Amino acid sequence: MKKSTKIFLGILYWIWSLTWGALMTIPGLIVTAFCIVFLKGKPHKNGFSYIVEVGGNWGGVELGCVALCGHYYGGSYWEEIRRHEFGHTVQQLFLGPLQLFVVGIPSATRYWLSRFGKLKQDYDYAWFEYTASKWGTAWINKIENQSFEYTYKRVKK
Repeated sequence: MKKSTKIFLGILYWIWSLTWGALMTIPGLIVTAFCIVFLKGKPHKNGFSYIVEVGGNWGGVELGCVALCGHYYGGSYWEEIRRHEFGHTVQQLFLGPLQLFVVGIPSATRYWLSRFGKLKQDYDYAWFEYTASKWGTAWINKIENQSFEYTYKRVKK
């Protein structure tokens, strides 16, 4: 992707996130700033946005155009988490104020069901998890000129 295209798309991403996606983005920026200042979270560039490592091994959460995740210290799982959470930020650009209800709450519910061993399908079985992983991987590969491949799991157990 050309640098001018990246800059243009990055500006559109932030404008869209701060207007159509403001319901999640404004609180997300506040929570993220709190985590950086008071919990010593480590911010990392993530596509057009940022993801902040805070706490232990707990997955991730998208908050508008930013995300929080546990400490993973690099590797394949880190790449999957950061790309998946960026994919949720892309979904937010389409869904705007509906994101919380159409994706956020169902995604959090699936995470907790998975955490307690009660999820009956692979995590990416739900359309909103699958598209988050797929879109996040595709976009970050374009933005960062990478070729990371994510193995999508979409089977019932």
